[in-house]
Amino acid sequence: MGTLAGFLVPYVVAAAAFPVLLRSGRFLWVVTCGTCVLIVSSPWLVPADTPLVRFIASISAAVVAIKFIDASKDVQFGRPPTWRGFADFLAHPFTHVRRSLVQERRPSRRESLLTVLAASTTCALATALLLVLFRVDWSEVPFLVEHASKAVALMLTITAALGAAAALWRLGGGTARDYMDKPFTAKTPAEFWRRYNRNVHQFFWQDVFDGRRSRRAPIRSILLVFALSAVLHEFIFLAAIGEVQGYQTAFFLLQGLAAASTARLKVQGWRVIPWTAGTLVFNLLSSVLFFASLHQVAPIYAQGLPPWLR
Repeated sequence: MGTLAGFLVPYVVAAAAFPVLLRSGRFLWVVTCGTCVLIVSSPWLVPADTPLVRFIASISAAVVAIKFIDASKDVQFGRPPTWRGFADFLAHPFTHVRRSLVQERRPSRRESLLTVLAASTTCALATALLLVLFRVDWSEVPFLVEHASKAVALMLTITAALGAAAALWRLGGGTARDYMDKPFTAKTPAEFWRRYNRNVHQFFWQDVFDGRRSRRAPIRSILLVFALSAVLHEFIFLAAIGEVQGYQTAFFLLQGLAAASTARLKVQGWRVIPWTAGTLVFNLLSSVLFFASLHQVAPIYAQGLPPWLR
C-alpha cells in the first residue's frame, strides 16, 4: 500500500489543491509552495528498502510539482486552466508547460510511424547491448571503460524509448514535445543541454525565468538553472537512498560552467568533428558523478565504485 500511495498521493494532492489555487489571490505562491512540499514528500511513503521504486516515485512527484507550478503561472497570468484541462495536463506524459503544447510540431502519420519503427529498433538493440554488458566480466577492465560502455548503452536505450513513446502518442492523435533532440550530436555542452530533456528546459525557460530577462543575462540564467537542477537531483536521490552525497551538485555545477562557457560558441566547418567528439568525451567523464548516485539506487558497476570516487 505504501508503494501505491507514493505514486498516487502527488496526483491526489495536486487535484485537491487546484480549486484552492484558483481562489488563492495574493496567497498564490503560499498555496503553490505548500502544495509542492506535500507533493515532493510523498516518495517517503514508499518502503525504504526499495530504493529503485523510491527513485521512480521521486521523479514522478517532481514532475507533478513542476506541473502544479506551471498551473500557478497560468493563474497568475489570468488564464487559469479548467478542471478538465488541469486533469488532462497532469496525465499528459509529454509536456511540462501546458500553454505551449499547442505550438509543438505535428509530424505526418508516415513520419511518426517511421520514427516508431526506427526508435523501437534502436531501443531493442541498445537494450540487448546493455544486457550483454551486464554479463561481461569487468574485473580486469578499467573502471572508465565499463562506465562509458554502460552509460552510452543506457542513454541510447532511454533516448530511443522516449522517442518511440512520443511518436506513438502522436499516432494516437495526441500532441507531444520530444524529450530529446539527438543529444549525442551536440557540438558543445551548451548545445547538449538544449537537446537533452527539452521539457524541463522549457519549464525553466518559461516558468522559472522570464525569457526576455534570461536573454539579457544569459550566463547568469544558465548558472542558476544548473544550480536549481543540482538541488532537484539531490532531492530525488535523497528520497531514494536517504542521504545527500554531493555527487549531483558537483555534476551539475561542472556542467553549468561548461554550458555557460560555450553558450555563445558557434562551431562550424571542420571544427564540428573535434568539438562533437570532445563534448561526448566530456559528458562521459563528468557523468561518472551522476552515475555514482545512480549506482546506489541500482548497482551498475560490477566492482562497485572505485576508491577515488567514494
